[in-house]
Amino acid sequence: MNQWGRQPMGLDSRTLVLGIVIIGIIGYLLLPNFFKAINSSVDPVATTSLNNSNLSSTYDPNALNSPGSSSQLFPSVNNSTNNGSGNNAMTSGYWVLFISNGTTQQLSINAQDYAFLQELFQIDNNGIGASTVFLVDNGQIHQYNVSKETYSIVSNMASIKARSSNTSTSSIPPTTTPAATSISETLRVSNPSASGFTVALNPALNGLTISNFTLVNSSGNPVALTGATTSDNGATYAISAVLSAGQTYTLTTVHADYTFGTAQNVVVPL
Repeated sequence: MNQWGRQPMGLDSRTLVLGIVIIGIIGYLLLPNFFKAINSSVDPVATTSLNNSNLSSTYDPNALNSPGSSSQLFPSVNNSTNNGSGNNAMTSGYWVLFISNGTTQQLSINAQDYAFLQELFQIDNNGIGASTVFLVDNGQIHQYNVSKETYSIVSNMASIKARSSNTSTSSIPPTTTPAATSISETLRVSNPSASGFTVALNPALNGLTISNFTLVNSSGNPVALTGATTSDNGATYAISAVLSAGQTYTLTTVHADYTFGTAQNVVVPL
């Protein structure tokens, strides 16, 4: 103590600093979440997302809302597919993209249709832009703001193509009726006479009549048959006709689903 009965100031300062340090240590131990909240005030996820963003240099952020132009060139489909938001099929060929009933529709078209629509969209530049349509040329996307009339043309093209595709896939090929299998018959003539002859069939075929048999003479003229009867369920038929002795006749036989081979000669003895 000095002459006034008080401690020196240096000792009071050291005591104060030591007390603050002790209080700080106790506060850190009792309130650790407070310090963590301070350290995490900057969101690392948001920072990482911004640093890793890969925006194409050709993209115009004002293109979608640009009222002064009806056609805008957007990033190619190749860039979009690399980022996981495109359709690989549209990297080649010609396509139309449009909104129908709240859903994005894509329509594949040929080069002639693409040229027609592109010219139509450019002519419609002076119309009131009511709908947005995209033309894709081998991965390059072009935006057009078109009128309702022009938009209906695109929508109708898509409907017609979908209907045509459904018709072709649902068409049923015509049913082909398999050819009936013919039964082969073996025919043999025996016992020729002036009043007729006998015909043997193998296998037996019941139900034949004189209309199934045709007899012609050597000149090719038909000879009338007067009867064709069987007594053994078609194994043999007795054919009745007025024939001339010494003449040779030719017999043919026909019946549905049956074949009888070559014509048979009927030689009437003298």
